[in-house]
Amino acid sequence: MRFAWHTLATMIGWVIFGLWVAFGYQIVSQNQQKGIAAVDFQSYALAAERMQHHANPYPAIAEAQAMWRSVHLWEQRMLNAPDQAAKLAVKAQYDQVGQIVGPYLYPPTLANVVTILQINSLGMAAILSMATLLFVGFWLYLTKQSSAWTILVMLSLECMLGIVSGNVEVLLLLGSLLGGYWALYHSRLAAALIIALLLLIKPFYALFFVALAALAYCNMANSAARQALIKRIASITVLALGLIGLEIWRWDSALRHETFSYLANTLEYQWFNFAVAEQSPMSMWNRTPLQGLINLGLKPNSAQILALGLWLLGLAASCWLVWRKQVGFPLLYGISFILFYWGRPVGWSFSFIELIVLSLVWPTLGRWGKIGLSTAMFGLIGSRWVALGLTAQAQGMPLNTLQTSNFAWESWFVLPLCLLCLGYTIRQTVQPHAASSTQQILVN
Repeated sequence: MRFAWHTLATMIGWVIFGLWVAFGYQIVSQNQQKGIAAVDFQSYALAAERMQHHANPYPAIAEAQAMWRSVHLWEQRMLNAPDQAAKLAVKAQYDQVGQIVGPYLYPPTLANVVTILQINSLGMAAILSMATLLFVGFWLYLTKQSSAWTILVMLSLECMLGIVSGNVEVLLLLGSLLGGYWALYHSRLAAALIIALLLLIKPFYALFFVALAALAYCNMANSAARQALIKRIASITVLALGLIGLEIWRWDSALRHETFSYLANTLEYQWFNFAVAEQSPMSMWNRTPLQGLINLGLKPNSAQILALGLWLLGLAASCWLVWRKQVGFPLLYGISFILFYWGRPVGWSFSFIELIVLSLVWPTLGRWGKIGLSTAMFGLIGSRWVALGLTAQAQGMPLNTLQTSNFAWESWFVLPLCLLCLGYTIRQTVQPHAASSTQQILVN
């Protein structure tokens, strides 16, 4: 009877979560009927349209910077309005003009996929909805947790905003989970395909896979297993680089030139070179150490080098934490996930962070530890709702974060604290299935 009730509760949890995901899809469907395209997806679609006409998918640097400046000007108009009625009037004008579509800032593969598969806003919403379900489902399977944990994803605005805006990030995070798992335990070719695709869409996902490989190596106590892992990683790397090379070779010479020109001037296409006072609200939305350093007044190039150094420092500390501990894949993934968020140059969301950290740390905490950590996580979730409410009331454009350019608390405190929590978990316990995971790496 107890088993039956547990099964029923699990099914109810998944039904509720499925309905929540379907709600995001329904929002996109209603917006499409009104002629409103998902704002992030629209930049992919416009680049795809340009490429179909053999035009440059990337805007001119001046055009990209003008877009960022227009967002800043709208924010300043709201903030400088004399009273609440005037602020709401400015917001109404902004809504009437329509959401400002950002420039396309990816290699051309994403736009190519949109063209080949003929994806529209609704199709992207369906893909992202499925990716959200698969990520959460596979994560809870790996950690042996119940569907009750989906409440963290539902309460957090991050995934819902990603579905509604058509942002590809959730799909890439699913790729990191599947690609990382298969790279260590299953098909090398499948892992290489996923890794190559992720790097062709967002090259800085290399930070995640480098971290995961380093952690997996340091985690092993057996020297033969470490040697086998090196060979496995090397073969996957060669396969992935070969696939990336084939994709680049497939581009025509003009597209290759345009892409490499963009990649060589990535910082110029962003807002990083503006005066610090002119970088908001992007400097609030972008919750990364790179942005935090620029907010402190560092030049973008210097900030980029220092941010990379901070990422390497975090990776070194994490490798020390897992040294010969033989922890299981979920903890290795969780640390790599946090390090990825810590190292990426641009990141406007912390999707799944509450789910991953809390589900990993929870079993090792006592009563007061659980109360303290869950309070902190729900406080973080609550801050997103407060920020959304302020946005609706035209109190600037915080969107989904309460951090400011002057106090980038999410950039500097949330991720290091999450890493410390995972470090505490490693020190408290060694997962019992780690030995079998090591054997799987050796066999394959």
